Amino acid sequence: MVKYLIAAGALAAALPAWAQSAGSLLPEGSKDISIGALMGSAPDRPGSAKRSIYMAPQFSVQWDNGLFLDGLMLGMKMSKQPLLEYGPLMTLDLGIRRADGRRILLRPVFGAFVDYHPLSELSLHAHAYAPAGNDGRGVLLNLQAGTQSMLVPHQFLALGAGVNLADRAYMQSDFGTARYQPGGGLHDSYAYLRWSWELNRKYTLVTSVQVSRLQGDAAASPRTVQRTGVANSLMLRYSY
Repeated sequence: MVKYLIAAGALAAALPAWAQSAGSLLPEGSKDISIGALMGSAPDRPGSAKRSIYMAPQFSVQWDNGLFLDGLMLGMKMSKQPLLEYGPLMTLDLGIRRADGRRILLRPVFGAFVDYHPLSELSLHAHAYAPAGNDGRGVLLNLQAGTQSMLVPHQFLALGAGVNLADRAYMQSDFGTARYQPGGGLHDSYAYLRWSWELNRKYTLVTSVQVSRLQGDAAASPRTVQRTGVANSLMLRYSY
């Protein structure tokens, strides 16, 4: 479940932390720190009809030099332009169970991101990552478009949509069986809605819901019980 939440939540369910604000715009010598608590519900894995409720701490730090830490994810914004951001990413894979029953333990995952803001309320991004090692899960590419607007003072609504593309190794780890060998291609499509309320200068309440639908070989897999999955979460964040 943890691996699915990382992929579906961190890469898709909401606008990632590095797309929300530019670390290079922070005053010199400063940093932006926030901590929080997240409670949510999501399918146990892609294609599963079973659901789990989870709770997890959340934290993020952004430095004026572009370096940022978001939970287990460490990244660096290489661009000084706020409209176009890009750079490397590194996070940890907490372990997955392969289709053949083998379990892959903790290992690093490397990736990269590109975020483009053609308009003040429109963001486009592409994120890719792949675990280290030869016995990996494969490569996942996330493409997303999102927008955010103010409903009333201190309340914001964000919505967007995107797709996840995966190579053959990634599809095999999630949906392959002894008799079914999926190929690479479109993994799923999704749409999300997020509402945030700034309770005061320090506290922000964020709730989100995402609906995703498996596509292609992922949808046709005998391991897929339910093509459509819904994930929702509620988070209270404190900013220093």
